[in-house]
Amino acid sequence: MRVKDVMVYGAVMIEPTASVSDAAALMAQEDVGMLVVGKGDVAEGVITDRDLLVRCVGQGDMPDSRSVSEFLSSPVIGIDPDEDLEIASHMMREKHVQRLAVVENGQLQGVISYTDIAQSFGQIMYDLMFGAGEVRHMPAAMQVGRVTHYYSHRGVAVLALIAPVHKGDTLRFVGHTTNFKQNAESIEVDHKPIVDAFPGDDVAIKVTSRVRSGDRLYRITA
Repeated sequence: MRVKDVMVYGAVMIEPTASVSDAAALMAQEDVGMLVVGKGDVAEGVITDRDLLVRCVGQGDMPDSRSVSEFLSSPVIGIDPDEDLEIASHMMREKHVQRLAVVENGQLQGVISYTDIAQSFGQIMYDLMFGAGEVRHMPAAMQVGRVTHYYSHRGVAVLALIAPVHKGDTLRFVGHTTNFKQNAESIEVDHKPIVDAFPGDDVAIKVTSRVRSGDRLYRITA
């Protein structure tokens, strides 16, 4: 399995001149733990919630008066989207980081984390990597699509399917900050309720929690 199969496409960026307070507010708004520092698709570095807490606030600095550029980690530790997941895991362990920027031809494509890799191998690997306790047998999960849009005022996700989804299916949404399970109770195509949705349909589904563009959608099977 390759990086591009499990990565989160797109990354939340902030300019290096922004204040640490601005960075913290943006992390809270986007519900992420890391920001890419730079402009456009050119990344100068990254800054994490730990950087804000330990290297800035923990040292007694005032977040409003310090800029992101003072606390970013540079250069960006990047990996190609076609690289193997084993290589990504090795790089994270070697560099003592939990996330890598995904870069192709010098352009930022997204982010991949330990969590993304672990969840791609199922609950057993997730437990082993994160120490959640005894190894449990979990139902299999088949990826059936990705989230392309999310309308927060309606609680609706728009999906690009690669496999069918049926009303009543047990689904799991997984992403950089997303991980929840729900049943497919309300599915629409062209604003009309349907029972079965297929690749190529303009599918919208009511979701019980917030999702983000690029989140992966799995169907849980026995």
